[in-house]
This record gives sequence, structure tokens and C-alpha cells, in this order.
Amino acid sequence: MVAELLTEGLVRERPLPPRGQGRPSVALEVEGKRHLALAWEIDVDRMAVALMNLRGEVRARVALPPAPPRLEEALAQLQEATAPHLKGVRVLAAGLSVPGLLEPASGHLTLAPNLGWFDLPLLERFREALAGLGLEGIPAVVENEANAAAYGLYALGGLGAEGEDPLILEHCVYLSLGVGVGAGVVVGHKVYHGARFHAGEVGHIPLEPEGPPCRCGKRGCAEAFLSYRRWLEAPSEARLAEMAERLAQLLAVVLATLDPGRVVLGGPLVEATGEALLQAVRARLPRYALAVHTPEQVVLSPLGREAALLGTGALALDFFVETSYEEA
Repeated sequence: MVAELLTEGLVRERPLPPRGQGRPSVALEVEGKRHLALAWEIDVDRMAVALMNLRGEVRARVALPPAPPRLEEALAQLQEATAPHLKGVRVLAAGLSVPGLLEPASGHLTLAPNLGWFDLPLLERFREALAGLGLEGIPAVVENEANAAAYGLYALGGLGAEGEDPLILEHCVYLSLGVGVGAGVVVGHKVYHGARFHAGEVGHIPLEPEGPPCRCGKRGCAEAFLSYRRWLEAPSEARLAEMAERLAQLLAVVLATLDPGRVVLGGPLVEATGEALLQAVRARLPRYALAVHTPEQVVLSPLGREAALLGTGALALDFFVETSYEEA
């Protein structure tokens, strides 16, 4: 295995200082400049490109304006932003994340309501865009943005406290609070998709049967109370307190149902309110949650706005390793 990795240039040897008699020792280190994963993010408020090495380090990053009306236009813009960064590198795999319901295995996008997209062969279109960059045939994966962010936080985010059992982070939830409300769930090192690939739609958990209407057609859904748009309508201490109360209700359901080691808060609403929202939620959580769950389990995303983009890159790298080396 090491010989194959050396031949492909994915790892390299580095001599160690001599220690006594005998053959000098050689260290192996991951190559970090030429062999990269490509990550594309499409979202309502922006698009982005990143090239990431096998250590999880970003070698290039480009932020773009919000997604245009058509998928083909979005992919063309991502192609154009990526092309200048491909000289002299080998792209091992590529990933694309979108805020929508999709089937990762087939790559079919069922619905991305906030983008206005539905019933699209997303993975097929993604592969065509990669081929246009000369990347035909590389491993490619598509994923929901909250799932990608959850995986990125698990794999790259450093969520564990010093001395904490690392097994606790095999189960974590990322709660995305933006135009919509969604969640990504990692269970036992893997993204959990559910029987129909729609796990994590926590924004449509009803919190108040007679509450405000939700775009899904029901009333009082979590999303109706916790959207970023609602915060922008009346940013104030009173609105923050009200949202913290509703978020504590939602978190109690998530904690009781999934028992994660961490629930990580991210998205535009969290970026706007930050520590104030976190402390208000933690103060209210004991009123709703079981005693076994503590307020300290709820944290802010250490990756900020980059969680989905970095998670997409991490998923692409894992897919490369799985498809290239697992059977070996």
C-alpha cells in the first residue's frame, strides 16, 4: 500500500536524523500541494470554490455571488472560477453541495426550494461540468449542504474538548439556520441520510400548531420562527429572545431523538447573532431538554460560513480513498 501511494505521489519519504547504528529511519508525510480535491458550493447567498489537500488544508478558494436562476449558469460560473487554479495540480475527486433534497447515490436533485430547482440530474450535470475542465472520470459526489457541513465539522472542525472521549464526536448534528432551517447528521463516522434520503428536515418539526404559516403548507414549523429573513424583519433583543426560546424547543427534540455528542449551530442567522444567540439558547434549554443533555453540548460552528464548502471537500477526499483503496 505504501509503495503504491509513493508511486502515485500521494505520500513522500522524509529522512529522519540518524539515531545510533543501523539503517536510517524514514518518515512518511502526505503530499500537500499537487494532489487536491475540488469542492463546489451552490447556495442562496453565495457560491464558492475550494481546492483542498489530503490534510484538509485549503490551497485555493474563490467566493462568488449568489446562484443564478438556472443550474447550467451556476455550473458555468463555477467552471470559470476553477479553471485558473488547475495548472500543475492533480484533482483526485470533486464534490458539490446544494441546499436541497437529493439522493447522493444516484445524484438526483428532488427539490431545492430556495433556489427554485426541482427534478434535476445533478450528479450527471456536475460530471459534465468537470469534463469541461478536463476532469472527466474522476470520482464525484453530490450532497446536501447541511450534511456536507456536518461532515466537515466532524472531520475537520475540532469539536472535541481536551481529554474528551473522541467517540462522542462520532455522533454530531449541524443545524443550519438561514433562509430555511435544516440539519446534517453524522452517525458513526458517516452522514445519515434516512430511508428516503430526507433525514435532517428539522425545519418542518411543528413547534406551535396555530403558529405562523410555513412554506411547506403547515403552520408553526420551526422554520417559520427561525428563518434569517424573520430576524432581518425586526432585529432586536425581543426578537432574539423569542427565537432563542423556539430554538431551545427545537434543540430539545433533536437531542432527545438523536442523542448527539454535539449540536453545532451555523448559517446566516448564527453569523448575525453569534454568541448572544448561543448564550440565550443555552439559558433556556434546561426548560425543555432531558436532564441527561447539557447546554454545553450546543456550540457555534468553528468553521463558520466555510463548513459546507470544507465538508464537501472532505467528502470528496473520502470518496476518493473509498473508491481507490478500500478494496486493496
